[in-house]
Amino acid sequence: MISLNRARRSILLRGAALPILAFAGTLPANAQVATPGNGAQVTPTVPPADSNVQSPPAATPDTPQEAGTETADSGAQSGGGDIVVTGSIFRRTDTETPSPVTVLSAENLARAGINNASDAVRSISADSSGSIPTAFSNGFGAGSSAVSLRGLSVNSTLTLIDGVRTAYYPLADDGQRSFVDLNTIPNATIDRVEVLKDGASSSYGADAIAGVVNIITKKEITGIEGTLEGGTTERGDGGSQRATLTVGHGKLNEQGWNVYVSGEYQHDDAIYNRNRGFPYNTNDLSSIGGDNNNPGSVVPGTTTSAIVAPSGQTIVGNPLSGTGLTSGPWRILNPNGCQTGQITVTGAQGVGCEQNTVRDYGQLQPEQTRFGGVVHVTGNLGEDTQAYASISYFQNQVIATGTPNGVRSANPVNTLSIVLPALLSNGQLNPNNPFAGTGQAAAIRYLFGDIASRSEYKNRVLRSTAGISGKFGDGFTYSVDATAAKSWLTIQQDGYINLPALIGAINTGSYNFVDPSQNTDAVRSALSPRVTTQATSDLDMIQAVVTKDLFQLPGGALQVGVGGSYRYEAVNDPNQNANAQTLNLNQFSAVGHRYVTSGYFEINAPVLNSLEINGSGRYDHYSDGFSRFSPKIGAKFTPIKEVAFRGTFSKGFRAPSFAELGGSVTGFTSGRPPCSIQVQHGATDNGDGTCSGGSSYNQTYGFGNTTRGDPNIKPEKSTSFTGGIVAQPTRWLSFTADYYNIRKTDVISSAPLLGQALDAHYAGEPLPTGYTVTLDAIDPAFPDAPQRVLFINGPFANAAALRTQGLDFSAQVQVKPTDGVKFTSRAEATYIISYKFKPSADSPYQEFVGTQAPYVTSSGAGTPEWRGNWQNTIEAGPYSLTATAYYTKGFKAVAEDQFGGTDCLTSSTYQGSDPNFNCKVNDFIDVDLVGSVDVTDRMRFYFNVVNLLDAHAPLNAGNYAGVNYNPTYHQIGAVGRTFRFGANFKF
Repeated sequence: MISLNRARRSILLRGAALPILAFAGTLPANAQVATPGNGAQVTPTVPPADSNVQSPPAATPDTPQEAGTETADSGAQSGGGDIVVTGSIFRRTDTETPSPVTVLSAENLARAGINNASDAVRSISADSSGSIPTAFSNGFGAGSSAVSLRGLSVNSTLTLIDGVRTAYYPLADDGQRSFVDLNTIPNATIDRVEVLKDGASSSYGADAIAGVVNIITKKEITGIEGTLEGGTTERGDGGSQRATLTVGHGKLNEQGWNVYVSGEYQHDDAIYNRNRGFPYNTNDLSSIGGDNNNPGSVVPGTTTSAIVAPSGQTIVGNPLSGTGLTSGPWRILNPNGCQTGQITVTGAQGVGCEQNTVRDYGQLQPEQTRFGGVVHVTGNLGEDTQAYASISYFQNQVIATGTPNGVRSANPVNTLSIVLPALLSNGQLNPNNPFAGTGQAAAIRYLFGDIASRSEYKNRVLRSTAGISGKFGDGFTYSVDATAAKSWLTIQQDGYINLPALIGAINTGSYNFVDPSQNTDAVRSALSPRVTTQATSDLDMIQAVVTKDLFQLPGGALQVGVGGSYRYEAVNDPNQNANAQTLNLNQFSAVGHRYVTSGYFEINAPVLNSLEINGSGRYDHYSDGFSRFSPKIGAKFTPIKEVAFRGTFSKGFRAPSFAELGGSVTGFTSGRPPCSIQVQHGATDNGDGTCSGGSSYNQTYGFGNTTRGDPNIKPEKSTSFTGGIVAQPTRWLSFTADYYNIRKTDVISSAPLLGQALDAHYAGEPLPTGYTVTLDAIDPAFPDAPQRVLFINGPFANAAALRTQGLDFSAQVQVKPTDGVKFTSRAEATYIISYKFKPSADSPYQEFVGTQAPYVTSSGAGTPEWRGNWQNTIEAGPYSLTATAYYTKGFKAVAEDQFGGTDCLTSSTYQGSDPNFNCKVNDFIDVDLVGSVDVTDRMRFYFNVVNLLDAHAPLNAGNYAGVNYNPTYHQIGAVGRTFRFGANFKF
């Protein structure tokens, strides 16, 4: 949606350095449309609710406004009031170009209580599956946040700052997808965020298949302004503190220059699962008909209480040479039994301990600290020229804790058959092995509970930009922008077990498995040294544009523009576990650099007063071996002043990432063997395609997928079109409706034939070309039964196709029932008609809408059919009160690409003994309340109640990013009701 806000008093951010973004769903108070061409404004016709986003070059000459006021074109407005719209290179008087856009304005962000860029962008209804929440701290892109427009994943949404690219986050999502981290974007100086919901490769090149997020910063700030805010959850945890301070001097329209310095700080405390109720504090769902997936609930299981069973060892001195078979029952190693808080469990295979590791170690929200600052200078160099320069530094630190690592691992070395020898290396009996007296080795299962698991991600981004723009010759305009950005990510990992040290500790008996509390810090440090790695990402770029009005058409001047850019981009993400010496530490890498040369053009033809046609194209050449031309054409038709029709058709592409070209990644998903395999491990066939019971082999387990890069992989290609209506039948009502249709081909997928390879293996058929499987250890209870799959190994590949289509809606009502009282109601929603993926040329399309799919993309968030929000504000004098409701429709907790289909009766691979258990993730509605009062002209106090009704996140046992809930859509439902209080000041 679009918001064209005439100069009016900012509601919560007036003069404040809160993030100036807007709540998605913004529609303008004073909707107004202009006919194309000569810039003459006409009677209001089309609501800015969906006009095109503004995309500077940031150096565009401005007519400065007073700091603290808010207009749609602040920061990019020239003397004539014309603006540059995202997706276009022309200046114009109206923002109603053919493409649909959401403008996140300061006023509605403040009203919604959103205080950072990440939450603002991810709140829009067009954000869908593949979006990355900061709460997903155990993913490959841990410590970051990113948006996924249209559910096409984060690598198909291009993020710009003032119309210019910036450096990627050094880690690729799922070891594959490059993206910009929203956590390292300045909040205090953002003027607005504009989201172009249309293919834009013809303007920006790669990564803009799903759309563009353009973050526009302020160009002029005077005086001193800032914000102080603090908050906590109703449960007394999750404390947050935020502070901003900005100092600026000089007015462009008086002194001809402005300089400001801005700093900001944010800290959010961690929240732990143990401080939330059922079902977020356990993996035992048996009380409501699900599985008990707590570790150790079925013997043998792995907990911080070691259990052992007699076994064999084939190579003396090599604990990894266990036979994988046991010759007796499992028993608790410590004679005193299970540790405090654990439950003794007895089964057919012996005795063990059950532990609620979610309660003991689970983290609902990581600890996050971010700070940084910006220095920005703008100056007028004569009447027609303006220049700017800016430098910023931001650091985002995320600290996540988790379940201790185990002695058994499949990654990167298989230790699943590890044993404790009968004799130590000095010839003495092993005190950790109760079977040593009989000369038997001991198979062991154990989590290192005395060695804390902790990961720290510290991302630092340094970015400098400079530019100049103006006029020359006979009606020519120009702009030149240059940027250099670098991201340094330092990762510190604690709690991972060093394999050589483990082998030494087992052979010498230096680590006490019987009573781990007796171990010294020196022993623990030797066994688990800190793993520190650093990854970097670079982007250097220069771009230039020249435009000119050629001649007059009936609707105005024919505009022609040409531009070019040259950029260098690089990623150095080395393998954190290159020597394969650290258990359970994922192996992924992406290293490379390239140069991209681009040329582009645009023609805007106001053929009639009521008809505007726009065409553009861009040619990109990549130094790593491919080139691509991307065209686009759009039109806007305004038959009457109250209604406008718009539409676009475009071609686009996404360049392969460095990981896809030459990297590698090992990821993990979860599932169960098929029923035919479970039966051979003691399960009972229920006669309806499901099984129950049997050995621990039949439980849900994690299996890996190792994917290799391909230097010959092709870019993804896209074809998209949009069509819609923008209307304002009365002065107080405006609405929009837009249809989108996107088709991607040559989709680059991580081992896209994962499901087919699994099915083929279990059916005894040949695997797809390029795929292999690594089998799990033998089931000791059924040693002759088929082994389940531990790893599937395959290549990145250009899969066949992905198709999605849907509808975007927005509406606004604004009335003044009495003098001094104003009521505004805004709403936006996205309805996904279909989201289909075709893994290969000879496979059918898989429908993902309304299911947990696509499961293999970030966080397994699923694709809900509907997302929307509704904001209602009443203003009376110095008081303002706003309620904002967010809605996400429920979906099936099964996935075509993971659980074997979308029929709950046949896709219950993770569900529990009842195939209908948790098959449906329920709808979720969250309501936030924000109130404020102007104490003086220079001071405002506000409060925010997030999740006012304390709505609980619906049960989603199939999601792997959160424990029994979905952090992408339902995070606040797990956190619970939260209170924030703050003040804005300006001097």
